[in-house]
Amino acid sequence: MDCYLCSEPLTPQNDSGEHIIPNSIGGIREVKGFICRACNGKAGETWDTDLAKQLNKLALFFRVVRDRGENRAEVIETTAGEKLIYDKNSLKFFAPEIKKEVKEDGVHFQISANDMKQARQIVTGLKRTYPTLDVERTLASATAQPKYPDGYFHFEFSFGGLSVGKSFVKTALALLSANGINPKICERANAYIFNDGEPCFGHYYHHDLLINRPVGVPVHCICVKGSKSARTVQAYLEYFGIVRIVISLSADYEGDDFKHSYAIDPTKGQEFPVDFDLDFDESEVRKIYEYQFYDSQVALDCLHAVLPHEIQRQQEQHLEEVFANSRKAMERRFAGSDHVDPDEFIEAYVESLTPYIRHLANAGRIRHK
Repeated sequence: MDCYLCSEPLTPQNDSGEHIIPNSIGGIREVKGFICRACNGKAGETWDTDLAKQLNKLALFFRVVRDRGENRAEVIETTAGEKLIYDKNSLKFFAPEIKKEVKEDGVHFQISANDMKQARQIVTGLKRTYPTLDVERTLASATAQPKYPDGYFHFEFSFGGLSVGKSFVKTALALLSANGINPKICERANAYIFNDGEPCFGHYYHHDLLINRPVGVPVHCICVKGSKSARTVQAYLEYFGIVRIVISLSADYEGDDFKHSYAIDPTKGQEFPVDFDLDFDESEVRKIYEYQFYDSQVALDCLHAVLPHEIQRQQEQHLEEVFANSRKAMERRFAGSDHVDPDEFIEAYVESLTPYIRHLANAGRIRHK
């Protein structure tokens, strides 16, 4: 067996485990006997890296499960102009707020930091200018309270391009290789990969090609089908249920019929079986290349099919965290008390929930009273 990309013979020393779907977006299964370690690295640093850049915000949003590594955090800006650091399991303000006020009794600072570690760094820095500042006393009087952005998130996405297209095609060829089919038989893929020939893929937003699509799941899948009678090898690729690509790997196929697929839920890292309908004639392939099967309403429906489910899941998870943090705050506040006044407890409990309630009101999820 030779490396598909460089044709060097594969040995136990240079063979590599190539992710069929890139690890950067949650791919788990690997294939060996496809490309060598050197080509794996080169393709990962170019084609797959370009793909990862385009899909990184979605990977963060859906909190994909990876077998190694984590997605890089992104700096995003809300509609109110606030800059935040958007990570897989956290959302922090890009910069702390430091307000200075000069009064008769001295200089007062109001500091809003992401955590106590950052607050300590700020107060320690201020002490260099104000030597009488007591760092430990100041931090002891600090209170932990959640802060929510005033604006909404605004994401813009762009999928595709010649380099990313080669990542698409490589994924389809990797699935062929994983099923014992030599990817070298795919002359259209070869021309595109090796000679920068005609891109053999197109965006597809028409009817649903997955027969048993799971509801609300941001599906990753790659499906390949060989037809002896039509002499074609075609593939369908989908990322997050949103990016949908049809690939024409060969129009001169001489082998037997086959049909293979690999699908995962990237939010759980779990595979599931999927069936698909993939049978385009040459005229339809050309129309796909020319965006004639791109319906903007269908593309929007793809977003609406998965985003609300994930938003609701994260909102429910955050609500559990809010209640858990409030319970801890009450335990700390009333620890060691022989008697707790009910009115005082209720007032303290509501106070701990106030930032979240205010956030719900500002977001329009509850009405102001």
